[in-house]
Amino acid sequence: SNFCAIYSFTGILFTAYVGTMIKKQPLFIKGIDSSNEELTKESAFGAMGMFIFLFTSSVLYIFFHKQRDDEHAIMAQGYMRPQHQGGRSRMSDYQVELPHSTSSSSPRNYSGDSDEEFQPLT
Repeated sequence: SNFCAIYSFTGILFTAYVGTMIKKQPLFIKGIDSSNEELTKESAFGAMGMFIFLFTSSVLYIFFHKQRDDEHAIMAQGYMRPQHQGGRSRMSDYQVELPHSTSSSSPRNYSGDSDEEFQPLT
């Protein structure tokens, strides 16, 4: 798409130059006489319009594609956004919601034995 943008920008410049030459100095372009001057001028400016459309489309594609690439880079790092399906939000396969811990205000003594009760520190 970068190539299309560069190519169409070059085409805009070239067809603008040719159209202006046909309009202002048709004597310097071989094969153009008074019978086909208007037709060739319309053709040159019509081609310029097509190049403008192609350039605009390419720039918009590059802009939106860059936005999408940024989002894919974020997803590749593991930061996923919730997806919306059926009017409700669902989490993706890579996101996990952990419940909040409910601890008392006093710190606990962790002795390493999993069978023992936790004792408050004194």
